[in-house]
Amino acid sequence: MPFTTLLIDDEPAAHYALKELLKNHADTIQIAGEAFSGKEAISLCEKLKPELLFLDIRMPDMNGFEVLEQLSSQPYVIFSTAYDQYAIQAFNENSIDYLLKPIEEKRFEQCIHKLKRLNLKSPAINYTELNQLFAQFQKNQKKASAIPIHVQSKIILVRCSDITFCKSADGYVSLFTDEGKEYLSDLNLSQLEERLPSSFLRVQKSYIVNKEKIEEIHKYFNNRLILVMSDKPHTHITTGTSYITVIREELDL
Repeated sequence: MPFTTLLIDDEPAAHYALKELLKNHADTIQIAGEAFSGKEAISLCEKLKPELLFLDIRMPDMNGFEVLEQLSSQPYVIFSTAYDQYAIQAFNENSIDYLLKPIEEKRFEQCIHKLKRLNLKSPAINYTELNQLFAQFQKNQKKASAIPIHVQSKIILVRCSDITFCKSADGYVSLFTDEGKEYLSDLNLSQLEERLPSSFLRVQKSYIVNKEKIEEIHKYFNNRLILVMSDKPHTHITTGTSYITVIREELDL
């Protein structure tokens, strides 16, 4: 019988990518539902009691380990993450598989093969300890001072202090500077989020902003905000509803 499964990630594009990869594995995976935040994931897990989770580690309201700590049951977990393989090895040692974003088809096939070989008894894993380990990685993680941009045969280093915001659109991620210049990055938004210093904040699924470049904040409907940036075009960015709690805490609103 296939594993009843929940897909949990705050990025719709990640859901789409997973569902495309799962199309050929209906004999192993039965998608029972999808969640786009930690709170939604907890509610669905308690209602459906899935056997397996594809779980993003970092979401706007809580991380994946905090979700698992609050569950009354312990399903199998396959983490999806933008963390590099060295930092994530500790999670793998706990008999949990992980998929590094963007997920490669060959690596996904290996994950499914491993899942098929699992015993029916869920592993006894201390998610509290893993959450503490995750917090330590966050604390010790070296942040970039510049983001490399590949332009033909050369590499341009865009200083983080010059970046006003980062935007994801149509499968591409761009960095925008104070002068209004746009640079196309090879990294996805989640990977950028891990590399940028603490002055940067994810404010919706498609935008990361430099908090030091916010010029004005306007109230918007449905508890959202409009951020006016200090770049030349005075870009207006509307925040996402699922990010608002973190935004208010970070900006002391």
